[in-house]
Amino acid sequence: MGMEAAASYVIYIRGKDEKTRDNTDVDLEFRQESNFFYLTGVDEPGFQVVFDSASERVYLISPNVPESDVFWKGPTHDTAELLALYNVDEIVQEDDLPRLLRTLNPTFACVLNDQHQAHLAKIAPTLTINTQLLTPAINEARLIKFPWEIDLIRQVMHGSSQAHIALMQHFQPGMTEAHLAALFRWNCAIHQIYSQAYLPIVASGPRAATLHYSKNNQKIPDDPHSLVLVDAGGEKGCYGSDITRTFPVRGVFSEEAKAIYNIVLNMQQTVLSHLKPGIYWTDMQRLAIRVLCHELVKIGILVGDQDELIQRGVPSAFYYHGLGHSLGLDVHDVGGPLEKNMVLTVEPGLYFNDAMLNIWTQFPGYQDYFNRSILAKYRSVGGVRIEDTIVITEDGYENLTLVPKQVHEIEALMKVP
Repeated sequence: MGMEAAASYVIYIRGKDEKTRDNTDVDLEFRQESNFFYLTGVDEPGFQVVFDSASERVYLISPNVPESDVFWKGPTHDTAELLALYNVDEIVQEDDLPRLLRTLNPTFACVLNDQHQAHLAKIAPTLTINTQLLTPAINEARLIKFPWEIDLIRQVMHGSSQAHIALMQHFQPGMTEAHLAALFRWNCAIHQIYSQAYLPIVASGPRAATLHYSKNNQKIPDDPHSLVLVDAGGEKGCYGSDITRTFPVRGVFSEEAKAIYNIVLNMQQTVLSHLKPGIYWTDMQRLAIRVLCHELVKIGILVGDQDELIQRGVPSAFYYHGLGHSLGLDVHDVGGPLEKNMVLTVEPGLYFNDAMLNIWTQFPGYQDYFNRSILAKYRSVGGVRIEDTIVITEDGYENLTLVPKQVHEIEALMKVP
């Protein structure tokens, strides 16, 4: 039974609660549950929401706050302020939630997950609770962004882009990965972006071939081939950004590093040139792999017929992640086919990961696909990823990322005193 067929139902969603560090009273940074924020705009801990289908009224459930909290955390919003802030029909105190549900007397309730089901079952033990209907509906709604959502993402993308540019401008030999990670956060804060959409990845040298490297604790090697891969994006108003740039440690790409970098840039630009409504993302993934295979054969790293190489999956030795993902309230927001006002990333990569390459080059029946002497020439490059966030428009796309990515642009930027 779908929600539209029910005589009366409620939608119930819990927001996030405040959390403290283990064995302390120190608050951890609060980040609202994305679906709750999407439906309510409430960016405060402890709230819940009930939507009643029969009356089409929205009830915001306000948490019980001890009077003593005002001494430690300041005053909370009163009922009138909450109504004005969040444009709901009624504010209900948490203690009155059981009474509200008895009054509404719904046929069943829709919740997001098992945790919400367990909580609601304690409040209304006889109520039938469905965990299957709500999540797909919200996922589909979140795919297509409202104009104001795109504006928010555009704002946070602008600030994050400026932070990436600052890293290239201020990079100096001898810096550590931790230094660059801190510099990125600091430059985000200058642009009124005080949270990160995810832990920054600052991977230098061979660590650039580790996709989710996040230790950020090594000195950046001063090697002519060495690159620094920075995958980082700020978050503002619960809307995130996602950008990756790769730049040379010495401010100038070596010939080997330039060749690998331009392969990834070609992969991305080829995909971007095809983006518009109606395009299937799986086709774009295949297109990126075909460009990669062609270029690796061209420079001699791979040997053989390109169709055979692709059919046998050989390019996966160098590129073993998805082409991109949707973006919004979460860095990996819910996905779907391309339509106008979808926001997504395009992030091809090429990596010389020792563990991966040792498997592929030694696997029976695959050794002859690799020219090991030429491969050895490029392995010290480490890895390259280039990631832009774009929004699909009526007849193409708009690139929301403002960070230069051509080789000559990066080298010019790093020469700025």
